Amino acid sequence: MPKNKPCDTVDEQERRAPTNVKLKQPTEAIANWDNIALEWKALNARIHGHPGFYPLTIKGVYVIGVIHDICESVDALLHHPQVRQTTYIPAYGVFASGIEILGRCIIGNATSINNVQDLKTGFKWLASSSPDKIPCNYSLIKTSCNKYTIEMLAALRHFAAHGQATAKKTDEGGYQFGIIDYEILETLLPRLADGLNRYWHELHRSESMCNKLAQANVIALRNWPIEKSWILFEKDENGKYHSVAEIFNRFNWRLVSQK
Repeated sequence: MPKNKPCDTVDEQERRAPTNVKLKQPTEAIANWDNIALEWKALNARIHGHPGFYPLTIKGVYVIGVIHDICESVDALLHHPQVRQTTYIPAYGVFASGIEILGRCIIGNATSINNVQDLKTGFKWLASSSPDKIPCNYSLIKTSCNKYTIEMLAALRHFAAHGQATAKKTDEGGYQFGIIDYEILETLLPRLADGLNRYWHELHRSESMCNKLAQANVIALRNWPIEKSWILFEKDENGKYHSVAEIFNRFNWRLVSQK
């Protein structure tokens, strides 16, 4: 299992992923943090992760591992033989759940509510490391068919998550998705890869971001996402470490044209 040791230099942080985040422990009061920290340490110990990693580092790689698992699920749905007929919209719904957990950690949402705000913040982060400055009518992506604002992408998640039966009502009205744009996910993928890369680096620089991560309601449930992250962060066969962006850009979500 992971042999990488935590290191502290900015150069190393830029060069490779498995490094400790800025804070060994939160600098703000987090309810029950001592017990929560032990849970994260215990999960890491189960897969023989390096004992020098901070609880917040472990929680951060857990989130990245969960999102990577989500992306693998999206990948499987996009390779279904009837993807256009049956699995593309569910794939988008699964993808958006990864955006939601990212937003939850950026906001520091300690509750099980305000999921729409988490989702929109996650999408805004894909546009900028200052998501509070991004309006909901900001066009995050453009395909050959359309432009999609944060509000539209959130509404499409609502459509996908509610049996493709209801359209989300917003200040701009209801969005209709009768014609599905099959370029949405392939266009969002590099945005996600870049956003996660920036998030990981911000955890190494920002005390506030670390405190938000500590506060976020993310359950220390499974050791697999941590193990997955350490595997992804290991050196490749050529002795090279890969950035979070490189890891996520390995997915290919472009659909093959139907004849």
